[in-house]
Amino acid sequence: MSSHQPSTTADSPRLNGLDGLRGLAAVAVVVLHVWMYTEANAPGRSVLVDAVIGELRVGVVLFFVLSAFLLARPWVAAAHGERPPPRLGRFALRRLARIAPGYWAALAGAFLLLEGTGHGRATDAEKLPVFAVFLQNLFPETRGRLDPPMWSLAVEVAFYLALPAIGWLMVRAARRRAGRAPLAGPLLVCGGLVAAGLGWLALGVARGWPPEVMWTLPTYIALFACGIAAAVLAHGRRLGRGGAALLFAAGWAAVGLNGWWHSGGTGFAGHVVADLPAAAGFAAVVTAVALRPPRLLATRPLHVLGTLSYGIYLWHMPVLYALQIREVLPETALPALAAVLGPTLVLATGSWLLVERPVLRWAARAARRGRASGRADASLAARA
Repeated sequence: MSSHQPSTTADSPRLNGLDGLRGLAAVAVVVLHVWMYTEANAPGRSVLVDAVIGELRVGVVLFFVLSAFLLARPWVAAAHGERPPPRLGRFALRRLARIAPGYWAALAGAFLLLEGTGHGRATDAEKLPVFAVFLQNLFPETRGRLDPPMWSLAVEVAFYLALPAIGWLMVRAARRRAGRAPLAGPLLVCGGLVAAGLGWLALGVARGWPPEVMWTLPTYIALFACGIAAAVLAHGRRLGRGGAALLFAAGWAAVGLNGWWHSGGTGFAGHVVADLPAAAGFAAVVTAVALRPPRLLATRPLHVLGTLSYGIYLWHMPVLYALQIREVLPETALPALAAVLGPTLVLATGSWLLVERPVLRWAARAARRGRASGRADASLAARA
């Protein structure tokens, strides 16, 4: 889960709305994990509450959809002929600056915390390079170790590597249909990604592929495709208040129905389709928020929460483990949530101020220097 910042001003309600949505999703993931380590194991727990909180797992689906929506927009604009496609070097620099430094800091923190404790999530120092390059999902001895939510970042990084090729296909498909149906080409690419993802899952489920194969980008590519499709459909459009409210409500209804469908067991079809209905619902929600954000999501506190969301996602499990190791984690969910959230917010703030933001500013300056150098080279070539 990354915290990509759209190219709008910091005070933009649109940016704040998406940040607010991301912040709430991060807190939802924290609530889920705290519940799993407390009242989910209590014999007298409420089955209904357990099922509802269990569906907070789709917060990761929202992160994937939101990431794809934001990152695909430059290629969508290029498909409309409004700008050239992003330069790969600048794209790679910005993605690395956004996701890697905070991740490496949390990785080091998790390792130092668990080293020598005998904790089930601990791992050996020689395996750290596997984590450092986001390959932990591919090996049984590293999968789910140190900081389990980091599995999704390995998938996210794989998406970053694939996105330029996906974007190129969208631009090419749009140019082939220029003047006729400009949306059709990019949407066909998204449809192809969904079909490929479903085919991969069908084969994997039918043949019983191990987690080291299934915890990879092809398993989740259809979820990202929903976010890309939302970016295609939202480009250059406006929504009235009523239309945005309807789209927002319909999206959440789809997310809820996805949870209801999975709650009773879905067999082979459910394992293949997985959370695709939730991804489609989140695509609708993200589109509605991007085009006309609800006032609550655009408030300053939720904007700040969204800014800290990456650090919250990275640090909440090490905090939970620290409380667990010291045997001070409360046994009930609400006190445990308070005990975990407090230190997590402190660490997330430190991560943002001391690690993430400085590196992002450096990367932005480097990208500006690169653009200025490119313009100077082009000017010299024109005069030659």
